[in-house]
Amino acid sequence: MNQVFRQIMILIWKDLLIDLRRKENILSMLLFAILILMIFHFSMGRKTAVFISLLPGVVWVVFLLSGVLGLSKSFLQEMETGCIGGLLMSPTDRSILFLGKMIASTLFLLLSQILFIPLCLFLYEIDVRDWTAFGLVLLAGTLGFSSLGTLLSVMTASLRGREMLLPILLFPLVVPNLLSLVHLTDYLFFGSHNITVESWWTLLLTYNVVLITLSIIGFEFVVEE
Repeated sequence: MNQVFRQIMILIWKDLLIDLRRKENILSMLLFAILILMIFHFSMGRKTAVFISLLPGVVWVVFLLSGVLGLSKSFLQEMETGCIGGLLMSPTDRSILFLGKMIASTLFLLLSQILFIPLCLFLYEIDVRDWTAFGLVLLAGTLGFSSLGTLLSVMTASLRGREMLLPILLFPLVVPNLLSLVHLTDYLFFGSHNITVESWWTLLLTYNVVLITLSIIGFEFVVEE
């Protein structure tokens, strides 16, 4: 168990170190997210109250769009440098390789959220009802997104038009997660949907377990191909 934990930590540290050295990744995601937010804001004109009521959905749509930028580069750097062959030939279980890459992507996406979401809360004067629950929503949503995104990124890394294929494959499959996240965020921001909160939590956690399990199983078959 200790050896497995060490191997996962080494893989996570490798990916995070590369991303931190290449600051343009996080900066491009943050700038892209802010630009999309501004486009949504100005498209509503003077209907600021309407836009604020739609903010939970806007936040997660912005996250999906900007998150694809980070996930598209998940395995691209290994493919370009030829490191993917070394990783696959190493005496490490494929599930460990997947978990290391998935957790690193999750941390990277969470970092972008930590920079972006407080800006939204400050600009639109949103008081979060429960910060612990909000943190769990962010973590659960990011885990489901990054697990499926990691699997699909390695599937499309060597294909032409991978920049288009990844969102086309990814977005329809994360719709149940997106619906749960929007309703839970709406409750934490404005107290809406308080009757169905438990049902949305159940859907979010159950679907996350399904996504992570199927992604781990599918990863071994994908890399073999």
